[in-house]
Amino acid sequence: MGEKLSGQWAVYVGLQKIGHLSTIDPTGAPHTTPVFYVLLDDEIYVGTQRTRKKFRNIQKNPKVCLTIDTPEAPYKGIVIQGTAEIVENEAVHNRFREALIYRYYGHRDSPGWKYVQSLGASVLLRINAEKIFHWDFSGN
Repeated sequence: MGEKLSGQWAVYVGLQKIGHLSTIDPTGAPHTTPVFYVLLDDEIYVGTQRTRKKFRNIQKNPKVCLTIDTPEAPYKGIVIQGTAEIVENEAVHNRFREALIYRYYGHRDSPGWKYVQSLGASVLLRINAEKIFHWDFSGN
């Protein structure tokens, strides 16, 4: 049975901007990349392109690890181990796209969003948490 984000950790994940997603390549080596992500209904979604190594790795082995942390003191973060699931639902894709635009680019006419659109068809991944670890050195 998987775990769910809740309480202060769901809020924390929603406030951060960059995660680091690790996949496993065909040789068994880890492959880690920074990712933009969106939290929808307490679930984490990541977009990518079919040509990216992380997507090819996930097709062969869906096990992933997502780390989201604060790089300055007081240090705080969360590690989510689980699987990445390819999401085919167009309504979820649309919600993700809208949330992503406003979270990272501010508006549809942003040069950054136009660049992302130029990359071609995207794939949406849902991170299904099996284990969640977190730390908070702030004393809270």
